[in-house]
Amino acid sequence: MEKKVCKEGIVRKSEGSKVWVEVVVSSACGGCAAKSMCNISEKKNEIVEAGNLTGEEFAIGEAVQIQMQETQAHRAVVLGYLLPFIVLITGLFGCYALTHIEWLSAVVAFGLTAIYYVVLKMFDKRLARQFTLYVSKKSE
Repeated sequence: MEKKVCKEGIVRKSEGSKVWVEVVVSSACGGCAAKSMCNISEKKNEIVEAGNLTGEEFAIGEAVQIQMQETQAHRAVVLGYLLPFIVLITGLFGCYALTHIEWLSAVVAFGLTAIYYVVLKMFDKRLARQFTLYVSKKSE
């Protein structure tokens, strides 16, 4: 059986096979013990759309779990973080090896990374079909 990645949230809207759930998204330092001292930690609420595969009824305000297959979560991390990092580093060192001009290498590296994200945004709808979230009742 495939592992799942889960996050808790609150139902804000439910229509047929779609449920909109509010989840708390926190920055990387959201779980840090020193976050109250440095004032950097950031938390915000986002509404995500999830499929209702079981056909259950969800009441507005009900606590639920949003789930995704673990392999899909890994693929999302690779597309969102690892590949852009590789593009950035390759662009930086590749351009520097050719030109030996630091500022130009930085501009090219950031430009290539921006182009990567633009191309990723162009395939937004196709990627959304591959990364499916679904909602289930919160298990105690």
